[in-house]
Amino acid sequence: MRFAAPGTVRLDDRPPVATDIAPLPGAALRVSAQERLRITPRLWPERFCSGVEPSHPYVLTYWTAALGPNAVSELLRLIMAAKRRSEVPHPVFLSVFCREGLVHFHSRAVWVRPLLPPIGRHHVGRLTPRLRQQHRRDLLSVRYSRPAASTGGM
Repeated sequence: MRFAAPGTVRLDDRPPVATDIAPLPGAALRVSAQERLRITPRLWPERFCSGVEPSHPYVLTYWTAALGPNAVSELLRLIMAAKRRSEVPHPVFLSVFCREGLVHFHSRAVWVRPLLPPIGRHHVGRLTPRLRQQHRRDLLSVRYSRPAASTGGM
């Protein structure tokens, strides 16, 4: 049986040893290893959004199940940076946040929601049956902040 190994392999060695293990200088790096641009997010005006506080157990339970723990921790860092008006590295999950409606681009700025909405139906359908049942109960007990009736835009 033969096995393929990357790089140059010396056939007389057991087990086979690749001689060019390190990547060449200038080789493409994975996204998480590249130096990222820094952005200063802005806080979405609260009067335009409804939902729960980012520290609410609903966010940690259901948004983590929907997006994953790394995405949620990055979202929480983005919200805190917007509240403090400080810079953060360009989020790896920014496109995911935009798709979910948690972040918005407007006037060349990144706007982040201060309150997070309930997860969408497509996410609820992907939850385990037990978590889906718990989600139904939690939706009835969670108190969401509602936006104030207002006109105008960002």
